[in-house]
Amino acid sequence: MTTNYQDKLLLQTVADKLENSNSSKNILVGYDGFIDEIIYVVRKRQDDKTFERIETITEFSERIGKAAGLSANIEFVTQQIKLGGNGPIMANSLINQGHKVSYAGSIGAEGIHPVFQEFANRCEEVVSFEAPGHTDALEFMDGKLMLGKSHHMTGINWSKLIEKYPREKLTELLQKMDLLSFNNWTMLSGMNSIMEGILSIIKEIPKKPIAFIDLADPQKRLDEDIIKALELISEFAETTQMVLSMNKNESMIVASLLGVSTDDVIQRAIKIREKLNISHAVIHPLHGAAVATEDWAGYVIGPYTQKPKLTTGAGDNFNAGFCNALLRGFTPEECLAVGVNTSGYYVRNAHSPNKEQLIDFLRNRE
Repeated sequence: MTTNYQDKLLLQTVADKLENSNSSKNILVGYDGFIDEIIYVVRKRQDDKTFERIETITEFSERIGKAAGLSANIEFVTQQIKLGGNGPIMANSLINQGHKVSYAGSIGAEGIHPVFQEFANRCEEVVSFEAPGHTDALEFMDGKLMLGKSHHMTGINWSKLIEKYPREKLTELLQKMDLLSFNNWTMLSGMNSIMEGILSIIKEIPKKPIAFIDLADPQKRLDEDIIKALELISEFAETTQMVLSMNKNESMIVASLLGVSTDDVIQRAIKIREKLNISHAVIHPLHGAAVATEDWAGYVIGPYTQKPKLTTGAGDNFNAGFCNALLRGFTPEECLAVGVNTSGYYVRNAHSPNKEQLIDFLRNRE
């Protein structure tokens, strides 16, 4: 095991490699879709235009706690309405890096919802199952609370995918792909069936795309459902490279179900990878990220900021950055560096970087 901490040399190396890499890979991303309403919570209002926001989740929880047995009037102020969902945000970030992305998900029932139209126009191919869900994303300096309404997506499963995208046509599409991304497993109760169906095709085709999955806070799901997903992840790993990406909380849930107990994030990644026999186990806490492969394990410190402009989607941008580098043949350490800096740019600027913006951010990091 090797522990590596990000330094200027690593940043410059990654920037140079990105600048000299012009490859564009084919990626299929799915299967959710949300309209994100980015919201500040009011602490004190001075007038109809001016207010102080509640800056921490702790303060917000205390405000709610004081209302127990009484009542409370809490004001939300919408800052932005944008495309959301783990899949669309990650896909959009990968498009910004020059990749050819196809998307399957819930971005409109009768045609593409206007919030997703520009995104859909940039995709190579789009299939939509249902109307998007809606997320009230309460933004704080120390994190975010995602209040999701996802009833539209309860019917997303393998049968629905095949109905919209017949098996023969889907097989043709999968044969072109370099990476498949399964996003927001937690909110899609039918995702296991989609994974099973796609795996059945992957086993039959000669070219095996990399598989990537983000469970997306599985705390609310039953243990047996999560265990089934982990079994499918291991089954994918028997056929192709499988990357499992987790934030800190998600990694602790997975570790617990696998019988892994350690506070060290690198050791946790190593043991999760070994238990599942996958190619990459990735864990991305707030201040950096770790990865374990068969040959290397380590941690890279990220460009953490105490005053983010937007945190909703930060993890999805990390995932996009990591996959962007992985598809370009970067080392595991370099993949972490691209991931944390893609996310770092996003939270500072409230949008995903294009290739030139990411290179400039890497070269001018303090």
